[in-house]
Amino acid sequence: MSMEGEKVLALLPAYNEAAHLGGVLEGVKKQIPDILVVDDGSKDNTAEIARAAGVELLSRGYNCGKGQSLKDGYSWALEHGYDAVIMLDSDGQHDPACIKDFLAKYHETHAPLIIGARDYGEIPLRRRIPNIIGRALFSAAVGMDIPDNQSGYRMLDRKLMERMLRSEESRYHFEVEMIAVCIAENWPIEWVRIPTIYADEVSSQNPLDQIFGFPKMCLKARRIIKETRQEACSRQK
Repeated sequence: MSMEGEKVLALLPAYNEAAHLGGVLEGVKKQIPDILVVDDGSKDNTAEIARAAGVELLSRGYNCGKGQSLKDGYSWALEHGYDAVIMLDSDGQHDPACIKDFLAKYHETHAPLIIGARDYGEIPLRRRIPNIIGRALFSAAVGMDIPDNQSGYRMLDRKLMERMLRSEESRYHFEVEMIAVCIAENWPIEWVRIPTIYADEVSSQNPLDQIFGFPKMCLKARRIIKETRQEACSRQK
């Protein structure tokens, strides 16, 4: 999609989402014509559904994680001349109708990162508690309030896509690292309100990784900010 001369791509990572992907793509097509699905080694017919929908598809025969799927999508978008991508999940948790809100915010601010913020009070209790704890830990680690660090509904510009291709994260912490990178580089982050939708989807995140991995990611975020700012100071001397 071209917006005042800028090309924007909808990017959907997918892993075993045959039950939801078709409906999600129908909604996305109403908002934006350029769509890429990255099938992360699904065991079901996720790839076939994407092909039948007539959208662009990257598919591999093995699972690498959401972070790697996003990086693959960024590489494809950059190679094909896109200026920005809108990321949304393939499981129906993200309302495609909100794409217009991301586009409007991008047109207004041209922020490198725009994140869809959910109402935590509407998140199911079993997920709300770890999300609230994670939000508090991460906000403390980066030194500023982050309304929703877990939301995968996001819009990135070319500059941030290029920067995130240097990340070594391959799974869900990739999206958390993205926020730390923007803070470290003093790049603005904007927010749009999105509805909180939960149905029959099952989280693919390992509970042990949530308990022990996320604090480790918070420390890494703090280190990224510190090291990036030290490098910036050294360049100015």
